[in-house]
Amino acid sequence: MSHSVSSARAGRPKDTAKRAAILAAAKELFGGQPYETVTMEAVAARAGVSKMTVYSHFADKETLFETIVAAVSDQMTSAVSGGDFGDAPLNERLTAIGVAFLTVILDASVRTIKHTLPAALHTDQTLARRFFDAGPGRTRQALAAMIAEAAARGELATDSPEWAADDLVSLWEGGLPARLVFGVIEPTTPEEIARRARRGTEVFFRAYANPENAKAGVI
Repeated sequence: MSHSVSSARAGRPKDTAKRAAILAAAKELFGGQPYETVTMEAVAARAGVSKMTVYSHFADKETLFETIVAAVSDQMTSAVSGGDFGDAPLNERLTAIGVAFLTVILDASVRTIKHTLPAALHTDQTLARRFFDAGPGRTRQALAAMIAEAAARGELATDSPEWAADDLVSLWEGGLPARLVFGVIEPTTPEEIARRARRGTEVFFRAYANPENAKAGVI
């Protein structure tokens, strides 16, 4: 389990169509059954490729799953680092990131994959840390960096950008994590996601807007 996503991506480019088919097959299998029961052979069969082809792209099952987790994280972190914000106020940028974040975590395929992991993560803390760092950890790190930059500009006041990032994510999520765990969440509309992201960001600014900044009311 020492292989990383970056090492799996290194080297001569391989058949992108086969790689995409493998990832799609793996995502479907991981979403439909416990992590422990998914095999590389099953992924190969579902993707319509040989087992050796799967191993030529991914060293092991852990690397394959880590790649899926990282791809989901990329969807969220791209909103943090994207260049589409222009000169938009900070609260608007954070709201847009909140929308992207909630859209990803509420996706049905992502929710089903989450339910297949608990047993594996409880028995292997190294694996748990590896998957966390590839997904939620990267997202929070990128958000914390953005908050730290805003604090350096005097727009926000915080003693810990990391804790502030956790607070912001929690405000966006609200009671969603518990609902997801118990499977009682209803389909969420884009309008509901936007409302949650906007409200969470507004509450975040009530707590973290720098009171000494003359522009605090318009950031």
